[in-house]
Amino acid sequence: MVVYDSSVRIGYLNGDSRATEYVETHADQQAVAPPLVLFEVYRGEIFNSGEPEFDAVDAALQWVDIIDEGRTQARIAAEAESKLQQRGIPLSARDAYIAGTARRLDQPLAVADSDFDVDGIEEVLSVDIL
Repeated sequence: MVVYDSSVRIGYLNGDSRATEYVETHADQQAVAPPLVLFEVYRGEIFNSGEPEFDAVDAALQWVDIIDEGRTQARIAAEAESKLQQRGIPLSARDAYIAGTARRLDQPLAVADSDFDVDGIEEVLSVDIL
């Protein structure tokens, strides 16, 4: 199983070679993400030129299962953020929530931007930075 950040999903939709290669290499593993990641991908569609193509996003990302554990997920995300802060690892609230999903599932988080490229994060979370 791999937990995907929106940066990889957006890169995949845009044909980024790193994201595409990573997704194809891990195609035999279940792909998951919290609802927040799906929202970030939809939100990115708003800022593209032309009309947003939300249905196209849905069709292109059918391979990703959305994990929503509500209250449990929110608490685990806050606990992960607390551990990160104690180690001096700054993350935005949304990135901490995504990290909490990966931590809860005890699975790697795949990212394609610098949001998680911070010293010491591997002590708290397994991260595949593309």
